[in-house]
Amino acid sequence: MLHRSPRALALRAGAVLVTVVTAVVVASDLAALHRRAGDLGVERDALVARHDLAVGDLVGADDVTVRPVHTSQLPAGAVVGREAATGRVVAVPVLRGNYLTDRSLASRRRTGLDGVVPVGMRAMRVTVTDALHPRAGAAVDILASYDVGAGSDAGTFVVAAGVTVLSSDVRAANGGTGRDDALGVTVLVDPDQAERLADAQVNAVLTLTLVPPEEAARR
Repeated sequence: MLHRSPRALALRAGAVLVTVVTAVVVASDLAALHRRAGDLGVERDALVARHDLAVGDLVGADDVTVRPVHTSQLPAGAVVGREAATGRVVAVPVLRGNYLTDRSLASRRRTGLDGVVPVGMRAMRVTVTDALHPRAGAAVDILASYDVGAGSDAGTFVVAAGVTVLSSDVRAANGGTGRDDALGVTVLVDPDQAERLADAQVNAVLTLTLVPPEEAARR
């Protein structure tokens, strides 16, 4: 009969104990992970912009990528699933790598430029001179410069402050201004700003100044 030394028996018992303790710890950790996953909620396919999306862009399948995110960690209003965004118009600029939210996109029944005009606002195209070429989504001040004989006080005044640019084009040079430096800019304004801009477009020369996004948000 084979006899084991007390030392061998002690080592064997220690190994069994380590195995049992390890199994208990692993089981406990797995249970904790499952509980945490349950607390976080199921994963949803949140959409992330693959590149910068400008105001007025039409979202295609290649413009977004899917990122699995637990329900409790989803940003407020996050758009879930490619089909929820494809074919919709971008209403608020989205930077590459950011989540798309309900606020980012116009409702599906809206298309084209009207898709980015909120209720109570207006899209208005004006012609400016000696202007920078702002990107869609940029914020600008529109200044009107009046001559003495223009039926208004002479001088330069801000007629629309911190308004959002929807689009710009260079066709204005052929639209009767006779100037090669004229630029057509479509901006998002309220009705009062639209009225002031209409008067200024007829009686003054319009120019643009670019506004920092942080400053525009406070206006």
